[in-house]
Amino acid sequence: MKLINESDYEKASERADEIYGAKKGTPEEKELKELLKALKEYEEDFIRMLKDNE
Repeated sequence: MKLINESDYEKASERADEIYGAKKGTPEEKELKELLKALKEYEEDFIRMLKDNE
């Protein structure tokens, strides 16, 4: 999963909030892990872009 823009980021963040605390071994837990990974990558890319523009 790759977040491309702010809208994707917001949707993923909202969904992660909805399923936060999903029980281990459930499809929601797998989805939550994927969302959190994608959110982190998006944030890291955004920070890198800001630093490059300084």
